[in-house]
Amino acid sequence: MNNKRATKRALLTSVMALVMCVVMLVGTTFAWFTDTASTAVNKIQAGNLDVELEYSKDFTEWKKVNDTTKVFEDSTLWEPGRTEVVYLRVTNAGTLALKYTLGIYNLYNSTGKNVLGNKYSLSDYVKLGAVEADAAYADRAAAISAVQDSAKTLNGIGDTGVVGADLATNATKVYAMVLYMPTEVGNEANPKNNDPYWAAKVSFGISVSATQAMSESDSFGNTYDEDAAAILSAISFSSGKHEITQNMQANGRFGAVQAEKTAQFTINADVYAVYTKDTSGTTGGAMAVSADGNSKVIINGGDFRQVGVPADDPVCDLIYALGNATIEINGGTFKATDPTRTLNCKDGSNAKITVKGGSFYKYDPSNPTLGDNEVVVAAGYHVVQDGDWYKVVAD
Repeated sequence: MNNKRATKRALLTSVMALVMCVVMLVGTTFAWFTDTASTAVNKIQAGNLDVELEYSKDFTEWKKVNDTTKVFEDSTLWEPGRTEVVYLRVTNAGTLALKYTLGIYNLYNSTGKNVLGNKYSLSDYVKLGAVEADAAYADRAAAISAVQDSAKTLNGIGDTGVVGADLATNATKVYAMVLYMPTEVGNEANPKNNDPYWAAKVSFGISVSATQAMSESDSFGNTYDEDAAAILSAISFSSGKHEITQNMQANGRFGAVQAEKTAQFTINADVYAVYTKDTSGTTGGAMAVSADGNSKVIINGGDFRQVGVPADDPVCDLIYALGNATIEINGGTFKATDPTRTLNCKDGSNAKITVKGGSFYKYDPSNPTLGDNEVVVAAGYHVVQDGDWYKVVAD
């Protein structure tokens, strides 16, 4: 009898334990075997774009170039046959592959009068060429021979540069830059009465502009930087015709694109003006285009903007004309930090900006806020508002 009671008590205890287990599982889930796989910590670091330019006269002693370096002699008196050579070494000192253009900037011409009584410009006769080099040239003839097939007059070079290429990290290329006046040049470049007063003069700087190359890849290939700016220095000419078709981002203190005297520019590219202060640090500017004198600028397309304009100094003109200059806008998009300064002409000047196309951010060119008859929408065109943008279209 006692054994039977013990057995019943054990069975009852087991049943109660089973019931308690079921109750405990209600409202929860069963646990499964689990495992975890994780990646290592990914380090994300910004790439560094850094190009260095050095020069040498003898291919032996190299010095770094800065904004005060003069690689050609200031005192040079140019005549047929005169030749100067400087060797330039371009180095990719950064962590990103880059593409660069070696060329000239801030070309300034002071015209003279020749023995024939005609005006002339040295930039129409002095030529500049550059080729890769691995040693100094033995003589003048060798230097000219190396570049004469590709050399151009200073006025003919424009913004396209002299040479350019892609350059991998830590790689270096060396060029010989040869400046010369061909022996075929005659009295058309000979100043009147052999008088320095009638002598033409020219000045220019040498720059290497670099931007990202299509080398590094992301999840979709290596094309994410294919539209990066190719020109990183301001372009300035006082004569001749020039076309800008490469995207640029440059110092906007006096204009990323500067047309002076009789220069003529045609632009179909993005132009980003970087805010820059003067040497005293008191005033700054971020002009994409500036036209002065009797110059003319035609804008057919591109994106025009300002970069880095501080909140305490927003009074920066984006497109600006003065003197007797004219600017014609046929297309493009224009966005200024202060929309009222999108298009402007200097008060009291004869400059004019004529609009025949384009889109303007919070700026209506048919109702400009700065000056009367300075900015006009051409006859046969009108403005259509689309949100914050004002589009100029044909009637």
